[in-house]
Amino acid sequence: MNKVENLKRITLTFQAGTAPDTMNLIPRHPQFEFIFALGQEGMSPFEYELVGKTEGEEVLLHIQKQTFYTFFEHLNPPIWDLLDGREDIYLKAKIAAVTATDNRAVVKALAELTAHSGGGCDCGGGCGCGC
Repeated sequence: MNKVENLKRITLTFQAGTAPDTMNLIPRHPQFEFIFALGQEGMSPFEYELVGKTEGEEVLLHIQKQTFYTFFEHLNPPIWDLLDGREDIYLKAKIAAVTATDNRAVVKALAELTAHSGGGCDCGGGCGCGC
């Protein structure tokens, strides 16, 4: 089994709910892909939850609206809309795939992060980057 490690491409599938045992919320985009441990400040608290896990494993997370951006930091999983009208949700993230990342993809992702965190993006402030 492939294990979550630095600079690997991680593909997650999401389920969400209003309680730990009730996955009654449907993410618009139930899949999320990113390069692990690529943040300028190191790993995000979310990434720490995935350290050492392997394909097929799941983590259950309690996501609070007020700490969303500090929990995910540079990552922007497509689940923010699930917090509309809610203060928290439960997120079940399953590791669907762990694959090698080529150098070109790493350089591209780093360039995007640098442009994004430097205010060069046009996100409108919705991702937590401060621009």
